Amino acid sequence: MSSLDEIREIARRTTKKEKTRKEKAKRKPKIIIGEIDGVIGWGRRRNPLSRSNQSYKSGMLIRTKLNDMKPSVALNDSEIEEAFKIDALLQPNVVGIECQPVTIPLPKLSERGQDRSHTFDVRITLESGRVYLVYVKSERSLKTRSSVPTVAEIVAHTPANLCDRITIISDVSFSRNYRDNNRRILMCHLMPDPDADALICGLVDKLSTPLRIKTLVEKSGLKKSQAWQAVLRMIGAGRIGTERDAVIAYPSLIWRPEQ
Repeated sequence: MSSLDEIREIARRTTKKEKTRKEKAKRKPKIIIGEIDGVIGWGRRRNPLSRSNQSYKSGMLIRTKLNDMKPSVALNDSEIEEAFKIDALLQPNVVGIECQPVTIPLPKLSERGQDRSHTFDVRITLESGRVYLVYVKSERSLKTRSSVPTVAEIVAHTPANLCDRITIISDVSFSRNYRDNNRRILMCHLMPDPDADALICGLVDKLSTPLRIKTLVEKSGLKKSQAWQAVLRMIGAGRIGTERDAVIAYPSLIWRPEQ
């Protein structure tokens, strides 16, 4: 192969690589969740399900008292957001979890600048009627120089009648083990068993704690699966204490929350 042919081959490969890189960089269409029979749909809210090789996106069905326990679609812009919603679902005093609930206008940066706005990630409603708007960001993003003025601007332009409080949530609150534990706890919440829950709570009150989950399951007289699910449900509800940042398993120590 002559020198000229080598140069042409190198140029061809370079052009092909550049074309592939640009193709990958093109913004892909967002994933659209269609209507599902018997499920409250997403509607026209901002859709966070953009396609990404780096960012975690997910969707799930949730049930809250605010929606009369009817299943509704919940879309998550990040794993932090998913973890926060699952944690909120496990709290007995939370009656409503709304995704991308409200958009507020922000002032233009200049007279000819583009319109600006911010959409909050989650709205939480408690039994007491208190409402929280939640801003979800990674700890890395919150440490950038622009983070403080950005949050301050959002807070300053959020009408007071929209919520009782604005809360910032980051991944610092949810370790990997904590998130995985909560996913398993949520699965158990989808299989309610009030009688098993009451029996397990009664045993924890009577027995000397701390003790291991394995011991509690054996003393309960229930099927292992039934007792295990009740234990996880009660941990999620705060009725049983344990180390949430460690993997919850049969050898895990549990105790009464006041201890």
